[in-house]
Amino acid sequence: MARILVLGGSGFIGSNIVAALLDKNHIVVNFDRPGTSPVQFEKFPNYKFIPGSLADSSHVRIVFDQQPFDKVIYLVSTLLPSSGYLEFIQERDINIIALFEVLRNMESNGCTDLLFFSSGGTVYGLNGKSENKEEDPCLPFTYYGYTKWALEEYIRFLSRTTPVKFTIVRPSNPYGSGQNLFGKQGLIAVALGRVLAGKPIEIWGDGLVVRDYLYIDDLVSAVCLLLNVPANNQTYNIGSGLGASVNQIIDVLKEVVGTPVVVQYSPARKIDVPVNILNIDKIKSTISWEPKISLTDGISSLWTEMKANSKL
Repeated sequence: MARILVLGGSGFIGSNIVAALLDKNHIVVNFDRPGTSPVQFEKFPNYKFIPGSLADSSHVRIVFDQQPFDKVIYLVSTLLPSSGYLEFIQERDINIIALFEVLRNMESNGCTDLLFFSSGGTVYGLNGKSENKEEDPCLPFTYYGYTKWALEEYIRFLSRTTPVKFTIVRPSNPYGSGQNLFGKQGLIAVALGRVLAGKPIEIWGDGLVVRDYLYIDDLVSAVCLLLNVPANNQTYNIGSGLGASVNQIIDVLKEVVGTPVVVQYSPARKIDVPVNILNIDKIKSTISWEPKISLTDGISSLWTEMKANSKL
């Protein structure tokens, strides 16, 4: 049993990770925006929610002063892959300075184990690779990707100058239970949300962009296994290791939904890399993990849940 601080534990990925940690009887503190604590976690005696903002250094200090932690999971990001310069400037305190404060408080409070969520979908950028390994060049060309890469570099720097050790994970494109169906990212969930609402699916470009998609349960299982390994300054891709084009995703959606689906194509975006698939050999050999849920099964599971919970 470990005492784990999850920064950003109320979002899509965070809430799924928190649920898994609670099921394993870990003591979990979720630090996130006020009013965001998932109700289902309140029944767990080993769960605590602390509201606040990472942009406020006093809030960060209070969290670490309340109790010691064995590990910290950092999930916070207010930018999207489509975010531009203005969003980057407006949110830089919470996206950059906040991590500095967290790491400083970790060091002063004797917590040396950090698991940081980067981005396998954006940090590699246009590096000439279609399948990316952890050691491949990172040439991000979005502010979101640049921010993730810059934070990675700061973490590496700090690991050379302090006792803090890191595990950086670069997930592909996760989808599944708890994802926002009406948000601005997450092709599969948003597309299914459009279908559920009786609206056409909107696609940027010709649908030939290839991405690596991973069901949320597979991502969570990988993270939980990595938490069993002491942080040792390693970076891991977490994905399916397979590529699927947007058009292929739409074909699977049509098969799962079983009703006619309307698709509208819009001009392509400059931020979309043509092909990005993650090589997952490293994590598979390190923790004996591999994804178990196929694209069809994952989409089918999400669609079933959406229909059961739908109020539309």
